Amino acid sequence: MKSSPNVWKRIFGTLVLPVAMYIAMASLCYANGKTYFGSLSMWKTLVVDLAVSVTCAMGIGLQFKCGRFDFSGGAIMLVSVIIAGNIAKANGSNPLLFAVICQAVSIVLSLLVAVLYVYGRLPIMICTIGMALLYEAVTCLIYGGSGIHLVSNMKLKAFSLYPLVLVPLIGGIVVYAIFSELTVSGKQSTILAMNQQAAVNIGVNERKNVFISYLFSGIIFGFASMIYATTGIRGGAFSSLATVGSLFVNILPVFIGLMLAKYCGDTIGIIMGALTLSLMSYALGAVFTSDMGKYISMVIIGIFILLVNVLSAQGGNLISGFKKLFGGKKSPKENAV
Repeated sequence: MKSSPNVWKRIFGTLVLPVAMYIAMASLCYANGKTYFGSLSMWKTLVVDLAVSVTCAMGIGLQFKCGRFDFSGGAIMLVSVIIAGNIAKANGSNPLLFAVICQAVSIVLSLLVAVLYVYGRLPIMICTIGMALLYEAVTCLIYGGSGIHLVSNMKLKAFSLYPLVLVPLIGGIVVYAIFSELTVSGKQSTILAMNQQAAVNIGVNERKNVFISYLFSGIIFGFASMIYATTGIRGGAFSSLATVGSLFVNILPVFIGLMLAKYCGDTIGIIMGALTLSLMSYALGAVFTSDMGKYISMVIIGIFILLVNVLSAQGGNLISGFKKLFGGKKSPKENAV
């Protein structure tokens, strides 16, 4: 039994970006004597960066696919980390207690954003920026604004080390997939993203969708917090919207995931996008100095996203143009036009 050409097209579309990036970055590393690229130790390190990127991206992407651009996720994670970290640390650094509190705080704070959005009748941008500022102020008030330092706490750091990092990673992916594929709200998200008023007019209950989507995004941010907590020192956010940048650096996999959705669905697409960017960041950090690698990575990511979006939007026109340029035959549809 022969496989459908469409299946191979979908497999190619799904894997081409991470495979191409791996080959390019492996060539760069080996040319500079970094022969450990591709080793098991590299993948164990990379999976931590991948887990942070994927869980944060899915937390943002869940609201983004519903037509809502949420700025409060980073502040939700920071408050969750500070509260959960301090309570768990005071109780013998219990990992289970830490995970439960991360989830509980993230869900409650996410639902509070939903309450303000639904009953305050504010534009989503004003609502989420306002809640982000409020939550950031909370981080400066609780525990004297000192935040939490868990980098050296090996009991709680286990969630950001292989293999336990797979627990929040898989958890976040499963929750996102359940929302997208198994809930009515997830299936209505495309309609809401295209035109909220039209969706309401045809019977979509937006209020219900908002609360359900924020419940699921809160769970995903809870998983992200479990990893985020121990990857650095988490202090109070004394600068306005300081948490927005730290979260939205992970929005790039969302854009790639939405582009790849036609081949593999947005869940796998986001994972492929995060893997592509994580491979690039790891390789550039290995070859160049820390700061230089970071700046080069930012420039390349910007160019890469620009090209990806251009090809996604204008790919068909570019292919048609090349066919005409090199004397390709027109399709029946083109001849009809």
